[in-house]
This record gives sequence, C-alpha cells and structure tokens, in this order.
Amino acid sequence: MSIIKRIQTTFSDLNAETLESGLLGELYDRDIVFVDPLHRIEGLPALQRYFEGLYRNVIDISFRYLTHWEGDGEAMLRWEMEFRHPKLHRGKPITVPGVTYLRFDDKVTWHQDYFDSNQMIFDHLPILGSALGWLKGRLN
Repeated sequence: MSIIKRIQTTFSDLNAETLESGLLGELYDRDIVFVDPLHRIEGLPALQRYFEGLYRNVIDISFRYLTHWEGDGEAMLRWEMEFRHPKLHRGKPITVPGVTYLRFDDKVTWHQDYFDSNQMIFDHLPILGSALGWLKGRLN
C-alpha cells in the first residue's frame, strides 16, 4: 500500500480507542519527528501521548483529502481538516486547510504539517479572536 493510502487510512481510523491498539506504530518509525506550526515532537512514545491528548479533547475530527504526490522516499498531501472542540467556536465545526510533507522508508520518519494556526485556534478564542479580527482588518 502506498504511503499516501497508509496515511489516509490511519487518520480515517484514528480515534481515542484505536490509539491504544498501536495504530501509530504501524505507520510511524520509532524515531519519528512530527512538526506542525505549534509543536515539534520527537519519538513514537511522545507522538502517542500527543495524539492521546488531542483525541481526548476534541468532540470529533475528520479529514478530506484533496491532492497528493509521492516520490522516492517523500510525499505531500493536501487536505482539509474539520474538527469540533468544546472550547473553540462554541463547539461548532472548524475547517482548516493544510498540507503534509512526509519522508519515509518502510515507515514515516518525518511528518511536517503546514496550516494556519490562527485559522485553527486563535481566531476562535473569544477575546483573542476579536483582537486578531480587528488587527487583520487594519492590516488589509
């Protein structure tokens, strides 16, 4: 199975229960480096803890996969994530576009996500979201 298909299947199946089954270990190398605009996580145990906290706090999360390419030991995947968090946007769905860059051998050794963290989190916080909206308006 291609690495793109493995990523799509893993993240479609990922939830609080499947995390305990070792699902991440089937995809990621034990020395995985996972980077996004808010985190840098090194090693499979740390990544496991990160996802456990994430899935414990969201109401639901899903991905829609748009385009991808896969080359020799690397791949990119463009996606839209939709999630609901009880403390953001009054628990209503938030959609965030993003791109994932992967390096891999048999398993993924480097996973880097690119997305707008303001659009994901900060725009939806009551006071900070209003301030950021005002600032964006002034800059435009």
